[in-house]
Amino acid sequence: MTIEMESEQSTTKSIDCRNWRKTLRKHAQQGGICDVADPVSIPYEKVESWLKSYKDWKARLKYVQSELTYIPELTRTLDMVAAHSSRKQETVLRTVIRRIQITEHEIPLLLSRIGLIDYALTALTSEEGLFVRLRYFDNLASSEAMSRLALSRRAYFYHRKRILRKIYMKIKDRTVLLDLESSQAD
Repeated sequence: MTIEMESEQSTTKSIDCRNWRKTLRKHAQQGGICDVADPVSIPYEKVESWLKSYKDWKARLKYVQSELTYIPELTRTLDMVAAHSSRKQETVLRTVIRRIQITEHEIPLLLSRIGLIDYALTALTSEEGLFVRLRYFDNLASSEAMSRLALSRRAYFYHRKRILRKIYMKIKDRTVLLDLESSQAD
């Protein structure tokens, strides 16, 4: 047998495996996500922590935005206090600095985190979205989510892994925004 024939046969064997059509079909059905085709390492725990933090990020954003509504009163107070006492002025100045940090750093970071998770959730079907809402946003225990979704333990963990993979693959190039430290502990 010649070298050309051997290389041709080995190429044919690697392409012509018995289940290649099934693998490609599964790959296409999962939106291009398949264990065989995607050798990307998925940080499942990290993705879960982002999803669990989502509700807290939204609450924190609402709080800091409401805190900013008092800025007009604060600047008038700063002008009045500056004429009277230096001790009170320091407290007001710290408050002003804190409000500037909120405006310049914390709000944009929270908005980007929330937006990124919202963007990642667009990759999910409505059933998968329900899974995420029950398990991560409503913070149900796995057993409770399994019973509400009528899934066996094996099916639950299969869906969990597939959903976390979909979310990560949708935002994998932008995850640095989710890992940034905010000025307040999350």
